[in-house]
Amino acid sequence: MTHMTLHAFGSIVASLAFLAGCSSDPNQSALLKQTFNKSAPLEPSATFLALQNSGAPTYVAGLQNKQDAYTLFVRQTVNAKDEETWISPDHLSLGMKDGMIIATRGFGNDIYAADVGGTLSALQKGDEVSITEHFITPLSGSSQVERLAFRCQVTHQSREPVPLSESYTADTDLFYETCRNGQMNFQNLFWVEQKTKRIVQSRQWISAETGELALRKVHP
Repeated sequence: MTHMTLHAFGSIVASLAFLAGCSSDPNQSALLKQTFNKSAPLEPSATFLALQNSGAPTYVAGLQNKQDAYTLFVRQTVNAKDEETWISPDHLSLGMKDGMIIATRGFGNDIYAADVGGTLSALQKGDEVSITEHFITPLSGSSQVERLAFRCQVTHQSREPVPLSESYTADTDLFYETCRNGQMNFQNLFWVEQKTKRIVQSRQWISAETGELALRKVHP
């Protein structure tokens, strides 16, 4: 995960500094403070720069189990199923569906594919408690593909404002998704904008080795 610099993404960092000061949620503040690390400059890929300069939608992201490990993701493609590909300047990529991770590449111990339809449906309905299933296929070096099934509980926790820029604050509902099977368990957090029913901020589990990826949408 790349250590981004103030010089390379000055305008993004300026808005995130404002957000960090306004956020009352410790998970939000922890992610945003990572953007102030002053490490060696990164040379982003030409594709990333072209998309960023065109105003493509953007997420700021941070790995929770590594100190000062953060990057940006810009949207590269959208297919007929509304499945999106997002890329970072350091050649990481995410597959996303309405703000939920359905694939990762470049992290190590990646997700080959995930079926998150049940969770998305629960978040959009907005019930206080929902029981659903979450399926993850890890990307392994062997030819054998193992699909992991999890039983999940999606619980509404609170209503929270999430400032996405100096001029825009999203009114959101915070949901916890707690998933388990016989071998492992994990928890995801989703901040769902009340008006659009879109996930604008999240903390999502990738694997036991990689841990959780925090994502926050950057409002134009």
